Amino acid sequence: MQPITLLGAGLCFAVIFLRYRSRPKDSPPRSTKQKVKTAKVLLAGAGAWMALYYTLRHMIGSLDGVVVEPSLMERFVSYLSK
Repeated sequence: MQPITLLGAGLCFAVIFLRYRSRPKDSPPRSTKQKVKTAKVLLAGAGAWMALYYTLRHMIGSLDGVVVEPSLMERFVSYLSK
């Protein structure tokens, strides 16, 4: 995995964590609807990240002349991205 990919993921999670920490302590608790919405956004982001990562990995492999066999997770992500 490329360092820039890890840097971007780390930056996104750092922003999410800082927003969580900056929330006032006396604010009302989040509703279940908000929690589900946040989970959906995080899952969609992770899916998009994986799809982009796998696509770039195969493109780099084809430029290098290396045939990269897709894993089970790659086939699942490519099926969902269609």
